[in-house]
Amino acid sequence: MSFPALIELELASFQGDTPILPDSFLGGSVPRLRSLDLWGIPFPGIGKLLLSTRDLVTLSLGSIPHSGYISPEAMVAILSALIRLKSLHLSFETLEFWAHGASQGPPALTRVILPALTDFDFSGTNKYLEDFVSRIDAPLDCIGVTFFGELVSNMPLLRDFIGRTKIVEVPYRADISFSSFDARISPFQRKGGVDFKVLNIQWYTTDSQLSSLARSCSGLLPPLPTLEHLGIYNSKFWSSQWPNEVEDTQWTELLRPFITVKDLALDEAFALSVASALQELVGERVIDILPALQNIFLEGFQSSDSVPGGVAKFIAARELSGCPVIVHHRDRKQ
Repeated sequence: MSFPALIELELASFQGDTPILPDSFLGGSVPRLRSLDLWGIPFPGIGKLLLSTRDLVTLSLGSIPHSGYISPEAMVAILSALIRLKSLHLSFETLEFWAHGASQGPPALTRVILPALTDFDFSGTNKYLEDFVSRIDAPLDCIGVTFFGELVSNMPLLRDFIGRTKIVEVPYRADISFSSFDARISPFQRKGGVDFKVLNIQWYTTDSQLSSLARSCSGLLPPLPTLEHLGIYNSKFWSSQWPNEVEDTQWTELLRPFITVKDLALDEAFALSVASALQELVGERVIDILPALQNIFLEGFQSSDSVPGGVAKFIAARELSGCPVIVHHRDRKQ
């Protein structure tokens, strides 16, 4: 049976034994389909169906089961015909084959252009993602990446891909946030007085969130030459005990790449811990980290007169260096 008038399709399964969709699904042809959303549905033959969907705008393949695995090379081949595709989401159900399913060969010599793709969201491991993004080019203005497990410190193919999209050439602000089980960094662009998130990198890991984030900033993100504002915040799932375990060197390593930042915002969960690291910067080292810094915003403190001792020592050292920094108090960021 065919469905020539079908425009939108959403199928979801939360069972572990969902049957594989056959190649004959939907009669193998849905010429007017604009949106396809499959969650937990194994459909390894999806390429044949999508050959008929020249008008597809949104494709979401979520929680792909092992039985529906599609290699990065095959996935790119499928997408190459979708010249109107604007939004793509890929995520996988199980961890085991992520690390082994992607090809281990060299990056592709030529890349497929996806001319309309502006929104890309991926959940998986670095090997699959690196293989996939090494094969495509697209005019992306928003990328979301979620990793599970330890984040590899050097991901040159992903770094190159992000750099090719040019979305990190003009962000003026970045937010870093932590919870008890994940960490993320999100650069924003400002357009017409409104902030738009252009990149969100998140990972769940048993490794130290701070050390993982420090490695990712230096090994994954291209330079951010226009970044002026940096905020470090806790999430609603925060465990207040974690900051006490952070070493000063981890904070300085995290902050080191942000050489253009003028404004640093810290909420009450991190101000003391960051201040402990900053106060260790004395003499000529005081401008080694955040050399362009002009303002520190303390959020959520009870009194406008309250300045952590470490921050006060850092401010005094910067004053002596001829690069003064002003402390401000403001309401907690929502």
